[in-house]
Amino acid sequence: MFGYAWWIIEPLLLTLVYWFLVSVIFKRGGPDYPLFVLCGIVPYRAFAVSVNQSVSALTSSYGLIGQINFPRIYLPITNVIVNHVKLLFGFLVIGFFSLFYQTKITYMVFILVLPYVTQILLLCGLSLILSIIGLFFRDLKNLMQFIMRIVLYMSPVLYSLDRIPEKYQALYLINPVASLILSYRDILLYGRLPDPGLLLLCLSEAALLVLLGLWFFSRNDYNILKKI
Repeated sequence: MFGYAWWIIEPLLLTLVYWFLVSVIFKRGGPDYPLFVLCGIVPYRAFAVSVNQSVSALTSSYGLIGQINFPRIYLPITNVIVNHVKLLFGFLVIGFFSLFYQTKITYMVFILVLPYVTQILLLCGLSLILSIIGLFFRDLKNLMQFIMRIVLYMSPVLYSLDRIPEKYQALYLINPVASLILSYRDILLYGRLPDPGLLLLCLSEAALLVLLGLWFFSRNDYNILKKI
């Protein structure tokens, strides 16, 4: 019924839940904790939704694939693009909260395109791989819900990086979602340039996944009609 509005409503509801849990019950987080969480929840949701949809991108389009001859690689990639157009609505929520908390919006907001495009590339590669695996293992869709929950807690969405012991931070930041969340938060919350090293690492992982995804998808493209 609400359509695109859910990209505004759901982050607000999740932020309310986490604010109540962390700030009210555990007495942590600080006065601007809702904005802190939103800067992580909004891009994470686009990541999680894209991953979950990619698993069934091919199997859910069996009617279209069986009737029309077209490059099937478009199906998982289209999901990623559509979800990241919707992500822009989530950024509007962050902008509203920034005004509410009187957070200064600087010219750094234009740097937002760097983690945004990196996330799209990362998910395109990942979606190509997962869409093929989803053909062979139909239960992967159920499993991915638990995996994405682990990714949520293994990324600085609800907490800051300083909660991770310094000796483990380098290993922790191999997770590209963690690097992306920190980059978004640097730009949107702190108005500063994100760590170039983290962005470069994440971009390298994205490029590797795109190449791997293209190879894996093209190698198994002939199996799609058989398995679907």
